[in-house]
Amino acid sequence: METYPLVIAVVMALATARVTRLITRDRILAAPRRAVLNALPDDHLIAYLIVCDWCVSVYTGSLAAAGGAWAGWWAWSWVPALALAFSYTTGYLASREGED
Repeated sequence: METYPLVIAVVMALATARVTRLITRDRILAAPRRAVLNALPDDHLIAYLIVCDWCVSVYTGSLAAAGGAWAGWWAWSWVPALALAFSYTTGYLASREGED
């Protein structure tokens, strides 16, 4: 079965969105997220970065893009652009979800 790069990129964008949501909002990781947030002052930058979909998606998107290059799905030169595209896709989807 031949794998198409566009399909892989779409799947990786959606996986980035899912992992980002796990980190920032989902109940399954609420306890570790709360522990970190409780250990920090409310206005601490790290506290903000843990709950910000747009912020976390930059890191998860970068890992997804680098992972795809490592797997040989695309060239390393595509990693910065794909990381930003994955992050933007995540932010857009998160803005459409509403609050839990």
